[in-house]
Amino acid sequence: MANIKQKTRTKTQNRRKKSANVRRGRRNRQRGAELQRQLVRMCKEFDIEAFNRDRGGANHEKGDVEIQGKYYGCKRRKTVPRWILPEKEEVGVVFRGDNMKPMIAIPLEHFLLMLKIVTEE
Repeated sequence: MANIKQKTRTKTQNRRKKSANVRRGRRNRQRGAELQRQLVRMCKEFDIEAFNRDRGGANHEKGDVEIQGKYYGCKRRKTVPRWILPEKEEVGVVFRGDNMKPMIAIPLEHFLLMLKIVTEE
């Protein structure tokens, strides 16, 4: 009889844990949507055409935000690995994984400024 009560408690605890995970997932989606809106707003400040394509949880197959016809994904985390952030006097960090193309991590303002300069010409 004691074993039955123990199993019942475990199921109840699992239900509580599951609902807490659902809440956590919702907040993560909200934070991601905030980043998408921030990116579009910053593009508008630089007079760059941008649209949020990830609306109402309906994921766009090409990416989250469209900027001048190209699609970009938005990833928001509580922390970012330190090795990917510029240090000392660096403006950005170029990185590459084995058998992958090189990528660069630079401040968004720098990227938008470069994009604006290139498109004005």
